[in-house]
Amino acid sequence: MRSAAVACFALATVVATGARTARADPWQIPVASEIRHVAGFHARGDTKVTDTALGYLTHLRVGDPIRPTDIPVIEEALMSSELFSTAKVTLEDGPDGVVVVATVEDKLSWFAAPTLYVLPTNRAVGVGYVENDFRGNDQKFLVYGQIGTQTSLAFAAFLDPAVHGSKLTYRLDLYYEHRQIDEYLNPTNDPTSFAIARSTNEQFFDGGALVGWNWYWWLGADLRLRGGYAEFADPRDAAGRPAVVPEKDGKDTTVQLHVTLDHRIHLLGVTWGPYAQLTLERSIPGLDDYDYDSYLLRAYYSWHFWGEHELEVRGILNGGYNLPFHEEVALGGATDLRGYDQDQFRGDFNAVLRAEYSVPLYKYKLFAFRGLAFYDGGYDTFLHKATDRDYLPSELGVGFLRNDVGIGFRVYVKNVVLPLLGLDLGYGIEGHSPEVYFELGLTDF
Repeated sequence: MRSAAVACFALATVVATGARTARADPWQIPVASEIRHVAGFHARGDTKVTDTALGYLTHLRVGDPIRPTDIPVIEEALMSSELFSTAKVTLEDGPDGVVVVATVEDKLSWFAAPTLYVLPTNRAVGVGYVENDFRGNDQKFLVYGQIGTQTSLAFAAFLDPAVHGSKLTYRLDLYYEHRQIDEYLNPTNDPTSFAIARSTNEQFFDGGALVGWNWYWWLGADLRLRGGYAEFADPRDAAGRPAVVPEKDGKDTTVQLHVTLDHRIHLLGVTWGPYAQLTLERSIPGLDDYDYDSYLLRAYYSWHFWGEHELEVRGILNGGYNLPFHEEVALGGATDLRGYDQDQFRGDFNAVLRAEYSVPLYKYKLFAFRGLAFYDGGYDTFLHKATDRDYLPSELGVGFLRNDVGIGFRVYVKNVVLPLLGLDLGYGIEGHSPEVYFELGLTDF
């Protein structure tokens, strides 16, 4: 399920806190080359972050070796958390080493506001509440709902990335979706066709519990138990006549394994460093009606240079065996092919390559405006035929290779944790298809 579109969102209306300054205590380590050990953490300034959470955010633990030359790296880690608009670190003598003291100013961590999406196949409005630093412990809490012409949904989640500052993490989430799933004809002799062969209404209910372990600040793994139920109704062909339902209703209960390497640094819309995640999912016999396996491998790398210029390259492999209709991997839309309609190409295997170059345009007070150019390429096909699935004749035995290019625009707000606005103009090369993606409140590109 493509529920990433509600994993996080920013504001359509922002109330930013005013800039404040705080006096940092003098640096009390007498010898610049002396290696000491971390004895504790302390937060100062206009912040609600706890001392325990501060230790987690600095990527340090009590007993770790530390020297004065580590201060810029620690400040970079704090700013990369996207919780603070300023961060200044000093080291002070303690009874068993040095105390890492951070004088920080919080960004506005909570929001309650509407969202707006104008996408090629969906127009939607939503409203939600998000808290990115619940109780000062870097905990995340989100409640969101939207009504759309194609997709309506509701979503709630709570995440604790470091329970009491430990390596343990957990998440609880609930999800509901009602959407119209369109299966495109995609004739091989006419790549410019956007004809829809069948449309089906789907309802999906989903709840999950995740527990994980962070070996390092940049490397972790987790297991998620997910229970859901899928319903399909009112299938119609291109002429609006009743059609065969593409999939049976049933329980969708799985266990998911995620292994994540995330060594990226983030600063006001600029990201640099590597990211990779492997997801393996297996349905649970006796609790599931579909009996399938799936996998997802994502690998990103970002470079920053000339100040705030950024180049990011993404590679994605996604697939599975005996996938039910609602879990098939599809191409088209904001997350992969921005020159084609949402989920225009369906399959049980796809590969995606994306490259995006982003540059600063202008800064005005709290706002940062950025422009970008991008290329998206993807291949999608069916390698296996599920037993209970009703396929359209045009879906099997073919593969679809598609490419697009385009330009985009982003708006970031200094005192807000998440991006505010995204606008992309994509052009499908094979389909000769211009597409517009506008998202206010979430830039899920």
